[in-house]
Amino acid sequence: MPNTCNPQGTGNHRTAAPGIAGSIFCSLVNGQAGWRQFMTRTSASILKILSACSIITVVLILSDVGVIGQETKGPGPAALKTQFDQAIRTGDQAIRTGDQARALNLAMQMIAATEQEHIEALYAVAQLHARMGRREQAYLYLNRAIGAGFADRGRLREDEAFADCRDDDLFKTLARRAWARGYFDLLERPNREDVQMSPEILKSLAFRPGERVADIGAGTGYFTFPIAEAVGPTGVVWALDIAPEMIDVLEFRTKARNVANVKARKVSSDDPQLGPGSLDTILMIDAIHYVKDRTTYARKLLPGLAPGGRLVIIDYRPKPMSERPWGPPPEQQFPKEQLDREMAAAGFKVLKSYDFLPEQFFVIYTAKVPGL
Repeated sequence: MPNTCNPQGTGNHRTAAPGIAGSIFCSLVNGQAGWRQFMTRTSASILKILSACSIITVVLILSDVGVIGQETKGPGPAALKTQFDQAIRTGDQAIRTGDQARALNLAMQMIAATEQEHIEALYAVAQLHARMGRREQAYLYLNRAIGAGFADRGRLREDEAFADCRDDDLFKTLARRAWARGYFDLLERPNREDVQMSPEILKSLAFRPGERVADIGAGTGYFTFPIAEAVGPTGVVWALDIAPEMIDVLEFRTKARNVANVKARKVSSDDPQLGPGSLDTILMIDAIHYVKDRTTYARKLLPGLAPGGRLVIIDYRPKPMSERPWGPPPEQQFPKEQLDREMAAAGFKVLKSYDFLPEQFFVIYTAKVPGL
């Protein structure tokens, strides 16, 4: 009997390829391996074969039978929801029993179990609206996908579903927002401390109450907010960045934390726009590799420092991408010795350097004394 689940048949007998529904059925019968084989064979053409309604129907069916998300370890969303409801059912008693912490943990598990599928569903709806010429609906759902966590700007810009939208200002804005979301995730990744060692950095810098600090290239505020806590209400941290999306993040987090001593401000890529003698510390962590002319840029930093002020630079040691596939690309890498020469040409001298960071150099510079 020919193998009707194999479009090639067996031996010399070649059967007609089953329809999409038949392929899905056979994939489910054959288990995970069969499903993967089906997805590999049809992923490139499924949008062309199925109508919009068929796609949504198939997604819903597969979600319902548990095929989508079958790789997820642990209990599924329904089981998690049941446990979550049980954890919060006690109401105020949860404060005493500790069930609130358990409920929070379960809620986070529910997010982890469903978030990616939710994002992909929103993105798929945006694609379908775009293919059907419904521009506004496409943008609305794309905006929702990005808000939910879609962060692949490259995928979005190359997606043929949005080919007619690529020149739209709104499409470019949304693509930029997707980039910002991905950059946020990169800066706030859970394993960043494996190489960043921020507590040790902050301990070495020993910020004082009342200190005035500029965090240039502040990003999401990874260092901004711990420094703001260290300098206290009499100090100030200027969180500077060239990306307006990062300024939005900084302002949001400043309000969410109810912090009064952080001031976020957008600056240009070639001028930090510092007030004369207004700072005790200028901090550039994983930022100066973006600067094309570091000596010229450093000359604009120097007047911003008060007497005895310091410039702190932490950046990546050169390594080939084969050894470190993250971090700055080769054309943005440079050794500490080169940076020391560039800072010297701008009027700085090395005050102190540290070598405890596994991937980065860590140097403190101060202004040269004239005539020495």
